[in-house]
Formats: sequence, C-alpha cells, structure tokens
Amino acid sequence: MSNFQKMKLSEAIPWLEKLFDSFGIRSMVALQGNEWINILTLIQLTRRNVKDLNNEYRLLEKRLGKIDCDTFKITFQAKPIQDLSKLMSELQSGTLQIGDIRTKLLTKNPQAILDQGIGYAANMLEVGEYSEYKYFGVTMGMENQAIMVLYSCNISASSFGIRDNDDLARSWLGVNSLQNGVNIQLVIPIYATAEIQYQGGSEIKAMLKMDQRLGENSCIWLARKPQWDYSPILERARYEALSCENTLQDGFIYVTLSHKFQAVNVNDRISVSLTNDKLGELARGECNISQMPREDSDPFLKTFTLFDAGKNMENHLLNPKKPEDLVNALSWMLEMLNFSALQLGRDERISEEKTEKGSADIIACYSEANTQAIVVVDCTIGVPDEHKIDRIKNTAEYVSRKIGLPVKPVIVTSEKSEMTKEAGKKHAVKIVDSTDLEKMIGFYKKGYIYPAQRVILGD
Repeated sequence: MSNFQKMKLSEAIPWLEKLFDSFGIRSMVALQGNEWINILTLIQLTRRNVKDLNNEYRLLEKRLGKIDCDTFKITFQAKPIQDLSKLMSELQSGTLQIGDIRTKLLTKNPQAILDQGIGYAANMLEVGEYSEYKYFGVTMGMENQAIMVLYSCNISASSFGIRDNDDLARSWLGVNSLQNGVNIQLVIPIYATAEIQYQGGSEIKAMLKMDQRLGENSCIWLARKPQWDYSPILERARYEALSCENTLQDGFIYVTLSHKFQAVNVNDRISVSLTNDKLGELARGECNISQMPREDSDPFLKTFTLFDAGKNMENHLLNPKKPEDLVNALSWMLEMLNFSALQLGRDERISEEKTEKGSADIIACYSEANTQAIVVVDCTIGVPDEHKIDRIKNTAEYVSRKIGLPVKPVIVTSEKSEMTKEAGKKHAVKIVDSTDLEKMIGFYKKGYIYPAQRVILGD
C-alpha cells in the first residue's frame, strides 16, 4: 500500500491532478523598497470549479472590502488544476506573478519545492471546508515570521480599520495566525469523513462520506479494543467501500455499514477507518461505546414519530392524496433537515397595493456559519407547467429585490418530471420530483443530513 504522506510533491502531482478540479491562490504582498515581496501565499486545492472559486472570492471582497493600496495588497486567483505544474515551475523560479505585479518569494530555497514531502498542515486552517475534512500540505518556510515582515514594511492592520494583523489572516486568508515562518503553503484537503453510531447490543453503524474519485480501491476497517491506549485490538473487520450500501450525490459517495461484533463492553473503544490502496488512510473516526451517539437519541425526532404526522410523512411526500398532504409533509421534512420552514396556507400570496406579486406554499431558510439560503417553494401533485415555473421564479425575484439577498425558487412535485426539470433549469428554478424526494428520504433515514439538504439547495 502506498501512503500519501510518504510522497514527495513531484510524485503526488499526478494524483492531485486526478483528485481535484481547481486551486485558489490567496496572497499577501507588500512593497519593500522598490520590490514587491510575497509575505504569505496559500495555495488551496479544491473539488470546486474555477467559476465557483471566483464567486467565493468576489463575495468575500464584497463582504469585507478589498485590501488594495499602493504598498500592500491581499489578492485572490482561481486556476484550473491543469495549471498546477505550471505554478510549481513559477514558484521554483522564486517569484509569483499576481496581476501586473511580479512578487519575490521569501523562502530560502524555492527550487526545492517539488522535493518537499507531504505532511499535515499543522491545523493552520480551520475555516470553510477545512473545518470538516483533514488536510495535508507542503510548507516552504522563511527566516522571519510573516507578522515581523509586515512590521518591517510598516504595514499595520489598524490603518485598514482592523484590530490586529491576525484578523487580516483569519478573515482574508483563512489562516489562524501570521505568527509563523510560512511563506508558501500548499493545502491538500482529503474529501472523506467517517462517523460511528451505536445501534444497541453489539451492533454499530458506520457512516462514511468520500469524493467519488476516492471510492475505487478504498476499504473500510472496523476495530474494537478496550478503552486504554496500550490495550490490544480485540476484533477487526474489513469491507470493500463500494461493496457496501452506498448512494452517490453531488459527486460524493455516502456509505452506510452495519456491523455486529462478537461482544461489546460499555467501555470498549470502536474505530472506523477509510483507507485507499494508493493514498493510505483517508479518514478515521473512533469513540468509546459509552460516549457514542445512538441513532434514536434525538428526543424531538422521537416525539415527532409518535404522532401520525411522523408515521405518515414519507407516504404524504411520495403518494399525497391532495396538495395539502405534500405541503404539510415537505414542511415537516425541511424542519427535520434543520431548515426554518413556514407554511403560508391560504395566505400564500404577496400583494402590493392590491396587486399580486407572487405566491409560495412554503418559505424556508437554512443558515450555517457564513452561509444563508432563502428558499421559496411551490408544491404540486401534478407535473409543473411553464406557468408554475414562471410564477415561482417571479416570486423569488421579487422577494430577493425586497430583502437584498439571493432567493432560490423551488418547485416540489410528487410526480416524475425529468422533462420539466430541463425547462426549470432554463429559468434557474430547481424542480424536485418524486425521484429526488425518494433520494432525500433515503439520506434522511440514514442520518445524512447534508446531502438530503442538497436535494433542495443544489443546482
């Protein structure tokens, strides 16, 4: 078995070009004398495309403002993954082109970047996708800390109305601090997670998520041992990842695996590990049985399932007898998926000076970290026509103008509606049909909240 951490960057680049779609370059540069120097550059590989990265950077600068003056700049670039080798060659020359400015790297030996080994990036980043996944990195250091270089260039965060230089680092670059000697940091996220739930008795459920490009040649290891670190392993089992129950959604494979050990003690420690023959360990989760979450531990969910609403939600979504059944069930499901959802009932219309401006059956909001999504939903038990598509689109546009935020128009139908989905895309209206609802219900039942949310929020 190979191991990603034992590779040199030159050996890893062919793998990186297969596993990622683009990379972002965030740079902090300053004018020192007559020369632009590169104080810190962060190169972040990602599965997102260049357009999405550029949108992220545009929104960040809109939200925080640009840092762009005659002697100091923080810049953002997005490149396709095919340009990674070209970037490495440029860095080996000791410079990095940023717009019209050629900046000088401060690392001592830039020519050696491809000879650097891949290791952990020392928790340098803890925001965005880097808070969810583990990540590797390649680091090129320099003699001084970045914060000392800023001082030597007479750059102060207070001149930009910011409390301190670390606020610059966290907010614009996404790094924890400038009190380090990093000049160039390549960040390689591993898009995989592993969690465990206790099912009772001797049974556990492993829930794994991985980029679909990692699925081939990957396997899952389950192990049981006493709680003490130096205790021997008591049981171990191996499964091929793609042979387990799995679902593909938005480029991720979601795997659910139930396993019964021969015996389980309340103090036993259970681990699940996802490994790849080419890249080594991708993700790990472990926990004592006594601390492990149970699938049925949510009191709100347990209470909901006592009522007929909880028992009939799935049937109302997939086989509603009347439109109200679908509206009710969808609003319940959205609440279960951590949306704030309101049914509008008979007061579903938007009126302005006695003129109708739109309508919706449900309005919903999803908030997480710096992300907020407003959704207007029209429900139908038939196949939506052009009139319905136009109506919900106009409603979303009107609400968006009034609140100053993007609003996503969605139509949910209990029928199969592949043809209408294409018509919806032309108007930027998401159409969720019975196939999508089945997928959403399946994710929800398995505890995969995020992919269930994406059925509504995804493109």
